[in-house]
Amino acid sequence: MKLDVQTLLVVMMIDMIALSVAMPAIMGWRVSRAARCAQGSVALQTLGWSALVLSGLCGEAWDRTLSVLAMVGLALGQGLLWEAMQGWLGSRPGRALVWGLALLTPLGYGLGFGHYPFRVGWSNAGLALQMACICAALAWPAPEASRRWRLLIGLCLGAMATATAWRGVLGAFFTESYPTFHTPHPVNVAAMLIGNLSLLLTAAGMLVAWREEAERALQALARTDSLTGLLNRRALLDSGAGLLAQARRHGAPMTLLLIDLDHFKQINDSHGHEAGDRALLLVARLLKSALRRGDLAGRWGGEEFCVLLAHADADAATTFDQRLRGRLTRRAATELGFALGFSTGMATLRRQDTELETLLHRADTALYAAKNAGRGRLLSAASPAVVVPERRPTPPLMQDTVI
Repeated sequence: MKLDVQTLLVVMMIDMIALSVAMPAIMGWRVSRAARCAQGSVALQTLGWSALVLSGLCGEAWDRTLSVLAMVGLALGQGLLWEAMQGWLGSRPGRALVWGLALLTPLGYGLGFGHYPFRVGWSNAGLALQMACICAALAWPAPEASRRWRLLIGLCLGAMATATAWRGVLGAFFTESYPTFHTPHPVNVAAMLIGNLSLLLTAAGMLVAWREEAERALQALARTDSLTGLLNRRALLDSGAGLLAQARRHGAPMTLLLIDLDHFKQINDSHGHEAGDRALLLVARLLKSALRRGDLAGRWGGEEFCVLLAHADADAATTFDQRLRGRLTRRAATELGFALGFSTGMATLRRQDTELETLLHRADTALYAAKNAGRGRLLSAASPAVVVPERRPTPPLMQDTVI
């Protein structure tokens, strides 16, 4: 059975039109930048393949215009596909090369359109290099991303890059065997078959990547406080238990700080709840910037924060507290327009501490003592200034507290 290249092109165009409609319908419109780039990539490649089909039907009058438009769609589509991979996998090398090729490929094709061997060799080489760059981006380490969809897309693009480059070599150096785009040369037919299959499988891989991204977002949402972006109380307890176990295993110091903003109710009453939210956000930003690798911070409840400092004794934790106070004093005056301070209760890990709850109890007691002593200070559970009151009730688990 002979396979007609024009028929395969039409089938590819129909497949791409279906994908360009199906992907937004499945993903929705309110998606991440990576998913939006994936949708845009499919749409532009649909434009490219449709223009190629029409160039073969409209005759010489429109051949150049439609062919150049096809190269624009295909090259820019590959650029957006690379952006989608970077969005799903993290920073990747090769961005400048991919977008440089996205501009130079259609430009060179259009300028050299009158010379068939040049335009075929140039365009196919540019597209093949773009696909190779995307394959490299997929192969670059990305610990959080599944290897399955990366392998699927990588194999598809690798096959398409090989077929595209081979077709370019034929057109550039063996023009008599491949005199037109519709020549039924075995390489051209194979490239069309590979293209049809690869485009469908690549779209399936992108849908899997989008689902994986959505699952990670849901997991992050379940672990973070909706206002501050810090860990919520449940996530802090889970991660803190592992941090404590690690410190005990290696005999390393660890310190827990409970931080409570002073006179927070007065801030809400005097400046409004929006100002209270801004105050919480400021403290959260300062905590994030002050943490080292391995440290943890979370919103414990209301205006209270919990910090776990790994490999930190009481002196190191005191220095951390003083640095945070200084930054908050300076930033509150300029960003909030009013003074903001806090009281801190500190508890360091002892040999007999086997549960995080023990440190929390001591830090909670020290925090009460710090507030009773006049606020705006840090007290340790081991300090003689600490008066042990009856322990206050532990606030309920909070996941999405809004002030």
